[in-house]
Amino acid sequence: MTRAVRLLLASAVYGFSVGAACSLRFAALNLLKFPLLIGVSVSVSAGVYFLVARLLAPELGFSAVRRLVLASYADLADLLAAFAPVTLFLAATLRSPTSTVELGEYPSFLAANIALIAVAGVLAVGRQAAALLGRHALPRGRALALVGGWLAVSLLVGGQAAWYLRPFFGNRAIVDDGSFCQGSRPDYRGADSFFEAVYQLAVPPGRAR
Repeated sequence: MTRAVRLLLASAVYGFSVGAACSLRFAALNLLKFPLLIGVSVSVSAGVYFLVARLLAPELGFSAVRRLVLASYADLADLLAAFAPVTLFLAATLRSPTSTVELGEYPSFLAANIALIAVAGVLAVGRQAAALLGRHALPRGRALALVGGWLAVSLLVGGQAAWYLRPFFGNRAIVDDGSFCQGSRPDYRGADSFFEAVYQLAVPPGRAR
């Protein structure tokens, strides 16, 4: 099995598990949407990773950087798929939202999965970057700056791609208009970006006031 096929299959498994928090329809849509999210992230990140590398490690060629991106996202998908049974169990047992005010355990489920994706992403990029940079013997300072830049790129690209393709963790009390993705529309709390939505998970608008 090629790395790209493994990446798509593993991401589909995880996508199904988080979509099941809402319904089988959302879970089935995620069989396509989550691999699409990963594919978009890989395609965009490869170019931006290379631009970062040109600034901090010009000795790295585009093919090496592209392989690192694909390997990193494949590792990410594998890690997420390994947690899919746990995620599916939580999706099946969480207290569902009844309205946009009473959200049950949905925010905790969403936050836990965002944290899981973030941690898995750091581990995946760190592992692949350590192997690549070790072969080129980069100075420690430059290597750390490069990996930090790549992680920031992954966060920006993956976060906003997920925002445009949402919902992945949908529920009927928040969104049930039948659309494949929400695009740039604000969410149910008025957030206009992935990063604002994550902030509002930690500090709900009512609490902030």
